Amino acid sequence: MEPYSLAITPHMTYGQIRRYAESLPVTVCSAQLPENVQGVFNGMLSTIIVDRAMTYTMKRCALTHELVHWAHGDDACNGIMGARMEQRTRRETAALLIPRIEYATLENIYEGEAYPMAVELNVTEQVLKDYRELILDRRQYA
Repeated sequence: MEPYSLAITPHMTYGQIRRYAESLPVTVCSAQLPENVQGVFNGMLSTIIVDRAMTYTMKRCALTHELVHWAHGDDACNGIMGARMEQRTRRETAALLIPRIEYATLENIYEGEAYPMAVELNVTEQVLKDYRELILDRRQYA
């Protein structure tokens, strides 16, 4: 199965991504999730649950992350294959949410300091870290 192409752009807010998700054949809802669980995708039910207790920035990143899992038809992120799916999902999430030129500009302005860059880009520090790993890999294989 070919992955579903997501039309998420870096400047979309959580609300805009949530409304976009309503046009897809996946159900998105929010609930209180266990500690350290920001979002869950259930492939059998084609349902995404986002933790309602998070900030909008965290919800934006978590929803995009779970939509990437949905787009690829991922069902379980266990074992070696699960680790690969998770790494792919994290990098694709970062690529969707962080615009390349803005990242480069902010890298110079903030001298690489993660927190202010993440705030400016409306992403979590983890998504910023994932983006940096993606850039390093691309440079390594260029």
